[in-house]
Amino acid sequence: MILSRRTLMSIGVAALAMPSVARAQTASRRYRLDRAGSEIGTHDISISRSGDTMTVDVSIAIAVRVLGLVAYRYEMTSREIWQNGMLRSIRSRSDNNGDATFVNADRSGSVIRIDGSAFAGTADAGVGTTSYWNPAILDRPVWISTQGGTPLDIRATRTGTASYPVSGGTVATTAYALGAELPATVHYTASGEWAGSTFDARGSQVTYIADSLSPAFAEIWSES
Repeated sequence: MILSRRTLMSIGVAALAMPSVARAQTASRRYRLDRAGSEIGTHDISISRSGDTMTVDVSIAIAVRVLGLVAYRYEMTSREIWQNGMLRSIRSRSDNNGDATFVNADRSGSVIRIDGSAFAGTADAGVGTTSYWNPAILDRPVWISTQGGTPLDIRATRTGTASYPVSGGTVATTAYALGAELPATVHYTASGEWAGSTFDARGSQVTYIADSLSPAFAEIWSES
């Protein structure tokens, strides 16, 4: 079949009128956990996006050694699905020094139904989670713990600015304390990247230090 100039023009106009297909985006990052100058573990995050759906995979491995022997071990893997900026589901499994914990949570209408080792019930669908990577959740008053499923009352309070460590240097951040139910401080750059977090572990501060802040997480979320 020979296509006429009019047919070709019609095809071109129709193609322009078709909705664009969002390209999949991915980004991964590793944080090392530093305690009193020693690395005690790693926290890996991988984010992938296709259209309006984001998948966030987290893997944490911690081993605290005393005189060369492991005195404490923690491992967790989780997967969160987000859609249009709202949490759709969580699947998480943890081993807290031999104590197994889990979370199975799914959105149902205006609520999240949670079946966890520490909590079974519902929470408002507009929750955040304790995976920290996204500063857009700082103004959400309830976060679901990815260890056990407990809904946590969060009162994120800006505590000031800081020069925060990253691998090979430092970066300017704004710090937020998360409140009594989640006693940690999270740090974000001006562009919205999670630089890291600090929390107390039996009298010693644990600091998350990113290998790199590139590729960016914030750009992927900002399309929600």
